[in-house]
Amino acid sequence: MVVNFGDYIVVVEGPSNEARSEAIIAEAKKLVPGKPIKYVINTHAHFDHAGGLRTFVAEGATIVTHQGNKGYFEELFTNPHTIQPDRLSMMNPQPKINVEYVGESRKMTGGDNEIDLYHVDNLPKQKVLIEADEFNVLNPIPTAPVPNPNKYQVNLLANIERLHLDVDRIIPIHLPNPDTRKVPLAELKYAAGKS
Repeated sequence: MVVNFGDYIVVVEGPSNEARSEAIIAEAKKLVPGKPIKYVINTHAHFDHAGGLRTFVAEGATIVTHQGNKGYFEELFTNPHTIQPDRLSMMNPQPKINVEYVGESRKMTGGDNEIDLYHVDNLPKQKVLIEADEFNVLNPIPTAPVPNPNKYQVNLLANIERLHLDVDRIIPIHLPNPDTRKVPLAELKYAAGKS
């Protein structure tokens, strides 16, 4: 997910490894040319969401992540990568690791866009919610409430309701390939056992 903030770009997630992040950076620059990637939002520290963050740091981006990760990335990124050096480890001098921590919420604004962070990324104007690991879409797509809902999906729906988020569509980070649709909120409700 790439969000154009006028003078710069915000990317959601730096996943997997350097190769994957290099591909994301190239695509972001193609979609929004001539603008630097100022921030990369990290949903959590699992490798498939954070393994490529070093590449974004080498690109000059600041990591935005939950306060529960305080100090983790700064310490992790100072470890040498001698067996398979990456772009960040080959930089001389080493850049400062910039990380901004989010508590319960944070609003990011720029250009015509805004992102509200609540442990779940939300684009309020577009009514789009970006989430990781809480809602992995079901197959087949439910058309009625499921009898034994997954506790993570129940929790995500409860938090959407608790925070009074106005959500029409959800973009799960882990959509099954080649599924690129924006999932309607009704699908999450069914997956959480509600109608």
